[in-house]
Amino acid sequence: MTFLLFLLVAVAVAALLLARRSRSSAAPRPPGTAGLDEEVAVRPEVDPAAVAAARARISADVPDEVLSDALLDATPKQLASMLAAVPAEVMAGAVGRPTGAGAGTAQPQQASREDLASLKKVSESVDDLEIWSFGDKN
Repeated sequence: MTFLLFLLVAVAVAALLLARRSRSSAAPRPPGTAGLDEEVAVRPEVDPAAVAAARARISADVPDEVLSDALLDATPKQLASMLAAVPAEVMAGAVGRPTGAGAGTAQPQQASREDLASLKKVSESVDDLEIWSFGDKN
């Protein structure tokens, strides 16, 4: 009786593991950029279907090269979610298309010393975070 109960539990665990593996392998994973050295490493190819899927969800203002680079570490769905959080005027400015009154005629506004000092403090705080391991195996 104990053997039968043990066998039943083992079969249930195996079925759960198999179902979990099949679900995780069904969704394509991005190739990733871990260990890439911009100077010498060959960047992995991004699946054209992933670029097309991302393009369907993301503004046409975002260049395909940007999508391809971002798709090295994110799925099209994740990328669309991240970029959806960016305000339209910020995205337009990022891709070189300023919006709003006087777009194209006004000169970019210079940051004040206070703004630069504040940004430096934020930058230093981010550098101090302990999230920068990125999977180091040391």
